Amino acid sequence: MGKGNQIESRVLGFVVTAVVLVAGCHQQSVPEPPNERQARLLAAQSADLQRQLAARQAEIDALRLKHAKELQQRDDELAQCRARIELLQKDIEKGIAERVSGVTTALLEENARLRKEIERLRAEVERLKAAADST
Repeated sequence: MGKGNQIESRVLGFVVTAVVLVAGCHQQSVPEPPNERQARLLAAQSADLQRQLAARQAEIDALRLKHAKELQQRDDELAQCRARIELLQKDIEKGIAERVSGVTTALLEENARLRKEIERLRAEVERLKAAADST
């Protein structure tokens, strides 16, 4: 409840207390039973308080509805953020996998080239040994 609502509630409580006190003081000074004028005044005050109470209840209901809508909106935003985070994580994982795959492919190609080079050099060493043995 906002500060304005708290102030209005306190003022309403003060007014009700004042009405009760005035009515009590008035009854003490006039010992006769309540007449029609007092009854109408009390009925009008009661109706006014009922209207004020209904207005406050409507305000409370409106605030609850507004709060519920805001919570729903935040929940929706949170779900969108979580989905975005998940998508970004998948993109990161995909990027890492592509980099690893690229590096692995390059290493495998380099490894194959070096093996061929080793075989060529071994064959040349053998050829040179054979040429040296025959001389």
